[in-house]
Amino acid sequence: MKRKQIYTGLWASLLLLAPAVTSTTSAHATDIQTGQQSVATSQLSASQSTSSQVASDQLVESSRQSQGTSSCSQVAEVPAKTAQTTNNQPVKSAAKAVLNQDYQGAMARGAQQLTTSQDTEVWAALARISSGAQLTTAQKATFHQVFAEELTGMAGHYSATNLERLTIGIAAIGEDPTQFNGVNLIAEIIKKAATAGITGQVYGIIALSTQDYGSQANQTINQLIDLVLKQQNTAGGWAFFGSVSDLDITGMTMSALGMHRDQPKVQSALDRAVALLKTTGFVKATGGFLIPGGFSTEENSNSTAMAILGLAAAGVNPATTFVGDNGATPITNLIAYQKADGQFRWMMGSDDGALSMSTEQAVYALGQYDYLLKGKGSIYNFKKVVPEPDPEPKPDPKPAPDPKPSIPGKKPAGESSASSSSEVDLDKTLPKQPGYKEDGMPLTGTTATQDALPQTGHQSVWGSVLAGLFMLLGVAGYQTRRLKQR
Repeated sequence: MKRKQIYTGLWASLLLLAPAVTSTTSAHATDIQTGQQSVATSQLSASQSTSSQVASDQLVESSRQSQGTSSCSQVAEVPAKTAQTTNNQPVKSAAKAVLNQDYQGAMARGAQQLTTSQDTEVWAALARISSGAQLTTAQKATFHQVFAEELTGMAGHYSATNLERLTIGIAAIGEDPTQFNGVNLIAEIIKKAATAGITGQVYGIIALSTQDYGSQANQTINQLIDLVLKQQNTAGGWAFFGSVSDLDITGMTMSALGMHRDQPKVQSALDRAVALLKTTGFVKATGGFLIPGGFSTEENSNSTAMAILGLAAAGVNPATTFVGDNGATPITNLIAYQKADGQFRWMMGSDDGALSMSTEQAVYALGQYDYLLKGKGSIYNFKKVVPEPDPEPKPDPKPAPDPKPSIPGKKPAGESSASSSSEVDLDKTLPKQPGYKEDGMPLTGTTATQDALPQTGHQSVWGSVLAGLFMLLGVAGYQTRRLKQR
């Protein structure tokens, strides 16, 4: 009878223990399943992110290749598109296909021609440098000698435009115009530019903007900008004399004002000049520019180059803003003037005129266009950017504690509810070294994923089992004492 009572008590204790063990085991299984689902979800998300990044990179690379192809020529691309949409217009397709858009090739050939011909003009130096060509030490020395001889030949009788032109060349080869061959060209320009004509004022703005020459130079720049803005005519352009807009002067003025678009009224003046070129200057049939005047009644490369220079300096893309018949643009028009040897003609189909000047202007106009596409600003800006020194690293007086593993459903202290998650934080729970947990202990599971899951389920099971055993022993002892008392 006594043994029966003891057994009865033990079985009763087991029955009391079973729900707790079952509940704990079920909860642990749920934790594992939830953790595995979180791992799978995280892995899938990472895979999708990687695929998306690869696709994005391929799209960017494809876009770059496409742009590179289209910038070289339309011969390969345009006929294919036209054949799909306008099969009944083969003649128009052929005309569109011959337009050359390889401005970089034309620019490089022109710069090389200036080098081969040993052109030592200021504008040749500007053209070669703006094209991306690197001058050798010997070439810089040659330019220095030519500029010094020209300055000496003035014998102290300096005109504003001569000083400004030399300043641009001196700054272009990396020398200091404030102390060149014993002369401070900047100080002389400050004295003379305001009383010079439109060209002296325009190139005064450019020359004084090639470097940072101090507060007095900046005040003169502002003064010259005000004078130039007042000379803009009602049509939106500028003239060398009279009231009719001149393409060359308008383009030059736009290139100067384009360096100071942050100044009041400058942007609105540039907008009016762009509108003039659109409505009056652009020739849709050829893609070039022409405003008949006292200097020329025909299209020529010099005027088109100066219009391209001004537009690009003002931040306007001439190849997309001005598109004429069969896709002709100012860029394709200018390239059409180039000869096989790299020179640019002044008039289409003729070798008459100063081809060296035409080549210089065409090359640095294309250089400014290239600067626009690359976001490099003005070709006249030779300011040296001095990088700031890296700050010395400061030691951290209180190292941050090691992050604790994230527990499912538990929000870290101080974290808002918006950033909390019930999923496993794999970045914190996965071991940093293969085969080991963050606490340095070897992994015990079959996979890193399983060992990375929180171990609270195992701890709860064994805790419940131990509690049950103590309960069994207690019940057994209690029943034994009762039987002895009887």
